[in-house]
Amino acid sequence: MTHSNPRLPPSRLMYVPEPALRFRHDQLLDDPKDGLLLFGPPKQKSGFTYGVIGTKEGIRQFGDWAKRIQNAIPAASNVTSSVTFPGFEAAFRMPWPNAPRVVREVDAAKLNGAIRISDPHQRVWQAVDIYATEIIRWHAEEDAKADVWFVVVPEDLWKFCRPKSTVPKSEVVQPDIHLSHGKALQTLQARDLFDDYNLAAEKHLYENHFHNQLKAKLLETEAVTQLIRQSTIAPYEHLNVAGKPARQLQDDATVAWNLATAIYYKAGEMPWTLADIRDGVCYIGLVFKKTNNPGDAAEACCGAQMFLQTGEGIVFKGAIGSWASGKPGEFHLPREQAAQIVRDCVKAYRLWHDGQPPQELFIHGRTVFGPDEIAGFREAAPAGTKVSGIQIRRPNDLKLFRDGRRAMLRGLALPVSNRSAFLWSSGYVPHLRTYPGREVPTPLKVKIVFGDAPLDTVLSDILALTKVNFNACIYSDGLPVTLRFADDIGEILTAGPPVPKKPLPFRFYI
Repeated sequence: MTHSNPRLPPSRLMYVPEPALRFRHDQLLDDPKDGLLLFGPPKQKSGFTYGVIGTKEGIRQFGDWAKRIQNAIPAASNVTSSVTFPGFEAAFRMPWPNAPRVVREVDAAKLNGAIRISDPHQRVWQAVDIYATEIIRWHAEEDAKADVWFVVVPEDLWKFCRPKSTVPKSEVVQPDIHLSHGKALQTLQARDLFDDYNLAAEKHLYENHFHNQLKAKLLETEAVTQLIRQSTIAPYEHLNVAGKPARQLQDDATVAWNLATAIYYKAGEMPWTLADIRDGVCYIGLVFKKTNNPGDAAEACCGAQMFLQTGEGIVFKGAIGSWASGKPGEFHLPREQAAQIVRDCVKAYRLWHDGQPPQELFIHGRTVFGPDEIAGFREAAPAGTKVSGIQIRRPNDLKLFRDGRRAMLRGLALPVSNRSAFLWSSGYVPHLRTYPGREVPTPLKVKIVFGDAPLDTVLSDILALTKVNFNACIYSDGLPVTLRFADDIGEILTAGPPVPKKPLPFRFYI
């Protein structure tokens, strides 16, 4: 074995065992696909309800896809990692509903006009409003709610309603009121006499990202959504000039595994849980995202993701303030705001555990915690609760290479001291007989900033938390779930005017 720094001898490498997952009948396996195929999820869910919203074409394509995933989808013979999808009920021990509870058809002509508006802020806002209004109206007027809403997204909407996307000049639709971003911000500070101008200006408060803006607008309604592109569920209806699918997708079986797992989780149950996480442990992942406040370049929104030992997560929106430091991507909280995050998480933990506080509290972040933050975290923790702060980064400043063709083994760690180490959370997986990646694996750099947790315990927990990404059915992820979706959640929390501060389950955000 060779490495890029001759001062670090290979003899210092240690191995962190692969965490096991728990399935039905308390069966333990490493691979989520194996566990679901053989035993099913830990708890059996009787069923779920869903709604579908999209254009007439999108609704039809979703209906065809829903029929396909009720049956087996064979593995791709030319993809090593592909595994046959046995059908939704066979994998999750829960039947797919006979029909959707609600179907809402979007006017395709109206949508096509909206997504071609020249002003990107008005363009994305109008597209989101077309979908969000129907979902919000249903939740407000109907007693029978849908557990999950499938939002079927046309390809042009996906193409034109993302940050920095543009509409071809030949297709552009001019808005009734055109405002530059600068003019819109001025209008918001000094309201115009005409309400139409004020409304057009308000649309500039929202992020130009359909996914994030829709999620943010539906938080108040508490509608769980699964966005699905039409080209994902009907790839052979979206072809390029060569007559092949326009997008390079995973094979059909893998797509089915990933979407079905996310659906089961969003319907309200976990497809698997961690087997060996200690009782009484709580993990908090800190989320920071700069706002678009032109008057304060340092203003950012702080949030927290709390994860229990089962893998269930809850998202808290913290305060907005000047948290950005002088270094790019680095944020620091004052003492009281840091304390409030811990208080909120402990309060939620008690609700889930008959009033008992956590025995251990691990706070994961990408930047080094400052003295005020550490003091706030510690003072807010209940008596008897051990608190540790862990910095987790992927700095790309160390590469190790094995002799031969195989990549570094997942689970290897290189301790630098008794409080820091490099951890290969991705790499060669013996069970899969392959490395599910393309580039040389880059390790995580893990540092215990404060607290007295043993390094081997910290590394084991981080590796375990890479296996509870319920947004896909994969052997493991490269990042622990505490940080894996931090950027995405931050984007949703700042996608528009203040979103509700009520803690909501993690499934509302992904």
